[in-house]
Parts: sequence; structure tokens; C-alpha cells
Amino acid sequence: MKRIFPILFAFALAAAASSSAVAEEGCLTSACHTVMGKAKFVHGPVAAGECSVCHEKTGKKHPGKKGAFKDAAAGSELCAQCHDSKTEGKSHPHSALKDGCVGCHSPHQSNYEHFLYNEGAPLCYRCHGEKTRGMVDVHPALEDGCISCHDPHAGNAPGMLPERGAAFCLTCHDDPRAGKKVLHSPAADGDCTACHNPHAGKARGMLVAAGAALCTECHDSKTEGKKHVHPILEDGCTGCHDPHGGAVKGMLPASGSKLCYQCHDSKTKGFKVVHPPVADGDCLACHDPHAGNGPGMTVGPGGELCTQCHDSQTEGKRNVHTPVKDGDCTSCHGPHGGAAKGMLPATGAALCYGCHDNKAQGSVVHSPVAEGDCGSCHDVHASDAPNQLAASGNDLCYLCHDDKAQLASLANVHPIVADGCTNCHDPHSGPQKLMLSASGDALCASCHDKVAETARSASHPHGALEDGGCAACHDAHGTGYPRMFSGPAETMCFDCHDAMQTTIAKARYQHEPVKAGECASCHNPHGSSNSRLLVASYPEEFYAPYRGENFVLCYTCHEQSAMEYARTSEATGFRNGDRNLHFVHVNKADKGRVCKACHGVHGADQPRLIQSAIPGFGKWEIPITYTQTKTGGGCVVGCHKPKTYDRVRAVGNQ
Repeated sequence: MKRIFPILFAFALAAAASSSAVAEEGCLTSACHTVMGKAKFVHGPVAAGECSVCHEKTGKKHPGKKGAFKDAAAGSELCAQCHDSKTEGKSHPHSALKDGCVGCHSPHQSNYEHFLYNEGAPLCYRCHGEKTRGMVDVHPALEDGCISCHDPHAGNAPGMLPERGAAFCLTCHDDPRAGKKVLHSPAADGDCTACHNPHAGKARGMLVAAGAALCTECHDSKTEGKKHVHPILEDGCTGCHDPHGGAVKGMLPASGSKLCYQCHDSKTKGFKVVHPPVADGDCLACHDPHAGNGPGMTVGPGGELCTQCHDSQTEGKRNVHTPVKDGDCTSCHGPHGGAAKGMLPATGAALCYGCHDNKAQGSVVHSPVAEGDCGSCHDVHASDAPNQLAASGNDLCYLCHDDKAQLASLANVHPIVADGCTNCHDPHSGPQKLMLSASGDALCASCHDKVAETARSASHPHGALEDGGCAACHDAHGTGYPRMFSGPAETMCFDCHDAMQTTIAKARYQHEPVKAGECASCHNPHGSSNSRLLVASYPEEFYAPYRGENFVLCYTCHEQSAMEYARTSEATGFRNGDRNLHFVHVNKADKGRVCKACHGVHGADQPRLIQSAIPGFGKWEIPITYTQTKTGGGCVVGCHKPKTYDRVRAVGNQ
């Protein structure tokens, strides 16, 4: 205290010297201020009668007029002339000090210590509302008054507290956070008053509410509108959660299933394959720990529960597996675990055969069927294709047999392939290789019976057909070439007949069917009763008696009349005037020349397919030199003298 002791000492001396002078000259007279000095505790200047320590004259007449005296200083500055500052260095002064110390202290006297207007909490309640009325549990510190926690003048924290938050509470209370890894956010922030009222509360521990109602002050209700509530919530949230902190997230004593198994039996025992959430101890993947609309607090009923995590297997699909359609996923899958993958009670086909007939009865079984992998072709949940197939028709087959996928857009595909692979292949099993109903050419013959009969009865079979069967020339599915040929029709035959390819390539002029690559115009590739697989009769010999039926092959394109009229003006261009020179050469009763006597049936190096050398006489080949004119021509040949002909003006040959 800065000046109080010297002043009081002076007051004491003055009082001892002349008590009557004080009565006569001071403010405390029988007529004025008579109550001053009579309380239990009197302010020193008042007791000494030295009113001028705090009051100054203004010059106005006293007594008689108001305003004759004023305070020696304003507000708390007046008190600070004698008393040490109670707020210096503190950031949060009592708001009452704005008007000076007299908000709580009487400047003259009081029956309470420190000249207070009252003692303990009642003094505070003069301005502040009562903090304990109607409360169940009161902070024991209030038994010693508000100043157990609050400095009445100023503090370093709001509310004139010496410290902020939990740091202050822990000066008395043990730290409930000690040893806990995961703290409740208010506890971690040191905000004890988020849950506890610092003065008094509606529940034990000065809590602002009891049980779950406390938690829902901040947290949304976890049970509202739910049909099935976790029974433990009857005792409040603290049945699982520590309100200050815990070992794991959520202030729980244990994580995942370890917490659940404190009450519930283990859901993994006896299962080879455990539902991943169960294996991970994540019960909450399916169950709400507080409440749910399904039994067991599941987050959804039936199949809707599964689609909370799993994508819908049926959305937008026309053909749905019956159990799936009924939302009964657990008819196949165990919700916690099972004996096989997918928490199924059996693996692969063994599961399917529980309802469906065995499909592996044939001698040759489709690999997926043999392996019991029905899911390779069938979607076990739903599909747009019948029987829950992964795709419709051939598209299903192409999922694995991608080397055949080009058939979908390829030209000239085997019609029966376009109609469906299952026309030849059984999708599950069959009696022959590749699940075919018959092997090799016998399978082809089941549709192509006429061709098969031609090949079977041919006296001159095609060697390729005997060696390689239909597949020697045809691909069973298609290649893009007409009739599923193994190569271009124009050149395919040359794959075997390479010598003929060389002959034709050397020929300057080619027979029209040869030029067009139409070997089948003359040859039957499946077999024939004629030599060289010819589609009709044609003489083998160099010389032959003329009969029309011997030349049916040639007459399929050429006019037969060209060989049968001795005189003609139009049946043939090979005439001298109207004398038919074809008739002269061919139409003889005993020794007619056949076509190949002059013509190369595939090609030749002279016009009209006239060969320059005719084989058929041992080592000697008959030479021919042919000259063509606009109206005829001429031959220099080894079998007769040179001759010429003219269709317009006949030539006289010797």
C-alpha cells in the first residue's frame, strides 16, 4: 500500500492530540454523516476523520449546497493512490472496475471484510444470476465461493480465471485424458465446459444433460426413425464410448469386431472363406452400431443391404436369377462367411447342381463345364441374355474364342455359324471333339447331304477331299472368301496345282473361266464320274468319233451347232466362206479331232487359245503358227499344208 500507513499514523496522532477538535472541525458531527465509523470494518481515512484524503473542496458553500466536494481522482484511480493495482499485467479485468472499485467495495465502511457489500457468492449474485438454482449437481468449489476459481478483480483468462480451459480444471481434477490415444474433441481442445457446467449441472458431474441427451446436444440422434435399436443404448452412449477418450477412434476401448465380440459371439469361426468386412473386423459395414431398419441393426433389408457396398448385379437387365430377383442374396451367400469363395456353401458347379441338372454328361465336355466353372458363360445374378448368359448367341462364344470374333463382321460366313455356334457345338458337352454331334465330314454331311453323296459316289474323287476332307478347301466357320474357301477362289486351286499355275501364268491368252478364277465352271471340286473332275463329258483321246454327248462340257458354254453344220454363215467364225472348218476338223465318224487338238483349254500363247505346240505324239509336239485377220486367218501346222480362210471371201486352198 503506497500511502496508507503514513496517513493512518498521522490520523492516530491527531486523534490522540484532540478528539474534541475532530468532533468540532471534521465531517463526522452529530448533525452530519452520523453513521460513518460505526460499521464493523471502517475505511482508514474515515476512521481518522480525514475525508480530504479522498474528497476535495470545490469552493461551494457547505453545508448548504450540493457539489461542495468532489473525488480526488476518478474511479479506481482514486483507490490506486493508496492501494496497489489489482489488474496490472492481467488481460481480463472485472467489468465492474470500469466504474471503479465501489461496484463491490463500500468506500467508507462495511460489516464485511474488505468493505464488501456482502460476502461469498451472494455478493456476486448482486450482478450475476445464480448459477446453481434447479441443478442436480453443484461444483463443490462453490462451497468456498466464486473466488475459488475467479479472481474478483482480474485474471489472465476470460471470466477472470487464472488459466484457460482444462489447464485450469486440472489444478484440482486428475486429467481424464491421460493414457488415451483418441480424445473427445472438446477434451482434446481442453474445453471441459462443452459437456460440464463449471458451476452446476442437470446430471452428475455437472453435466449439461443426462445420458444420450447430453451427446445429442452436439451429435445428431443415431436412433431417430430406426426400428431396431442397439439394446446397450438403454444405458446411454457410455456403454461403448468413453466420454473423454479411448484407445481407438470414437473413444472406444477397442476397434472393430474386438469391441463387438465383448458381447457377441465370433462370426468367423468354422468358415474357410470369410466376408472381407467380417475378416477385417468391420462389423459396421453391414450393421449400424446404434440402430437400423433391419433386424440386427443392418443398414438395409435383404438385397438392399448388399448393394450398399456391391454394385447392383441386376439393374437394367432382363433376365434375373430367381433368388436374386427375390432379394435373397443369402440363399447362396453366407453374410459372414462360407465354405467357398463368395461365402458360398459349395464351389462352382457343385453349387449350381444343387438346383440344376448335371450338364457334363457327354464324352467331350466343354472346358469350363468340366472345371465346374458355370460362371464362365452364365452370370449368376442377371443378364440381358436368356439363361443369364454373359452375352447373346455367338457373342457369348467370342468372349473366350476371340480368334473367332471376326466372324461377326466377316463376309461370306458359314450361314449356320451366323445362326449360332450351338448349331454344331453343344455348349456343355457332346459325343465328339469340340462338343460336336458328329466328327469331320460326317458333321458337314448332316446338312450338305447332296454334296456328300456326290463325293461318296464319284468314280473320280478329288484327292484333296480324300486326304483332308471338307476342311482341305473350306473353313468350317468362314474366311471372308466365298463358300468359306481357304483362300481366294481365283488362286486357291493353285495351292495344290502349282504346275498348272505356272502354265497359265505363261499363257498370253487365257480361257475365260480360267481368267475369272472359276475352276469350278469345268471341274467339280467334290468329285465326278468324269476324269479330271470335269463337270460333264469330254474325250480323253486326241482323236475321237464325233458324238455330241462326248462334248457336253464344252457345250455348256459354246454352241453345239458350230460342230454339226457343214455349211453355216453364223454358227462359227472359223469358216472359209460358209464352209464350217470346225465341222471339217471335229465332225468325223472315225477320227475327229477333239478341242484340245488345237486349243489350250486353260490358256495359250496365240489368239483363240491356239497352242503353238500340240502334245500327244510321243516326244514330238505338232507345231502351229496361227495368224488372225479381221475376216479370217491362217495356219502353218505340222499336220497339213499351210492354209488360210476368210469368212467374207472364201480362199481356195490346195
